[in-house]
Amino acid sequence: MKCRVYTVKLDRSHLNQDSLTRLKLLFLEAKWLYNFCVGHPNVFSIDDKITVVPVKVKDHFERRQLRQLSSHMRQSIITRTQQNIRGLARLKTKGHKIGRLKFKSHVDSIPLKQYGNTYKLINGKYMQFQKIPQKLRVNGLEQLPPNCECANATLLHQHGDYYVAITTYTPRKHSPAMVVPAQSIGIDFGVKNQLSLSNGIRIQYKVPVTRRIKQLCKQLGRKQYRSKNWWKTLYKLLKAYAKTTNIKRDIRNKLVHFLCTNFQMICYQNENLRSWQRLWGRRMLSTSLGGIIRMLEIKVQTPVEIDRFFPSTKTCSRCGHQRPMSLAERTYVCHHCGLVIDRDYNSSCVIEHEGHRMLGRGPTEVTPAETNTSTLTLDYLNQIAYVEASMVAETGSLTALA
Repeated sequence: MKCRVYTVKLDRSHLNQDSLTRLKLLFLEAKWLYNFCVGHPNVFSIDDKITVVPVKVKDHFERRQLRQLSSHMRQSIITRTQQNIRGLARLKTKGHKIGRLKFKSHVDSIPLKQYGNTYKLINGKYMQFQKIPQKLRVNGLEQLPPNCECANATLLHQHGDYYVAITTYTPRKHSPAMVVPAQSIGIDFGVKNQLSLSNGIRIQYKVPVTRRIKQLCKQLGRKQYRSKNWWKTLYKLLKAYAKTTNIKRDIRNKLVHFLCTNFQMICYQNENLRSWQRLWGRRMLSTSLGGIIRMLEIKVQTPVEIDRFFPSTKTCSRCGHQRPMSLAERTYVCHHCGLVIDRDYNSSCVIEHEGHRMLGRGPTEVTPAETNTSTLTLDYLNQIAYVEASMVAETGSLTALA
């Protein structure tokens, strides 16, 4: 079976006032129950049939009744909190420095444990939840395959709207396995050129902060804190940020798909992105380099991670000689063998060589970029929104002195 998660959106225009109140109360009670679990001395002994929890109001506690949360929802929230604690315990045994679960001012997700009981689909247009009598109109149910089996789901509250992430299972089709060429490539990540590949391709993309985000930030600063207009402006701001985040996620997925389908072995360096964030905050905000590195670790057939302190920028890709390089130098000039090459392209070739050495393979030859890449590849990359792909040789920086 093939597992996929589809996210659908509740149509607020078809919600009556009673359903809106019940949805708000649902997430409020989820916050009460979660904070009760976090503050409990032994969270693993909490009864999942609990109906009354203490809630702190200023300097005293009041006992509040859980009227909207069903038994399955309460059980799921308690189980999820217990799993989080177990996960922190496993990290602690491995030597990681961890903290503890903290109290929350709001809870944005509620697990829906069982299809047909906690929630169910009606006529391909509506959904119904426990303790909510109205059938809720949903947008996006048409993307579910007709032969899928629905499992658990998650009710989400994001920037003022309500979403449902549905987990589905479909029969896996017996199609021939995708054949990935047995090729390798090195990737050098940077701030000016986001990705520099060892085949001579330079990839640049930038999703800047929009003008609407700047205007909404100014408007939010003029509103009275936690007033109705403040909340309305905050939800508009969160939606604007979510739009730019979705664009960066789309670019990340398409670039990783391109790399995984064309290369079997991908070599990259473990970059210190936190220090980059401190130095170039705005430039790093418009990219998603951390997400690309994380997805490469998961999806590539043979990922090779080079040590963070390996001198890839200082090393010559032809002879291996090292020389100091400043950030202002964009061309690498080797005083030992006379190689003159683009800085980022040289680093990507060195990273690829080091990856082969780590795997015990022979050294690779540095081929000219124009003979190793087709124009179809550049056309595909340039079709991605906000992405500009070009060859290093086009700028005249890929030259070698005899």
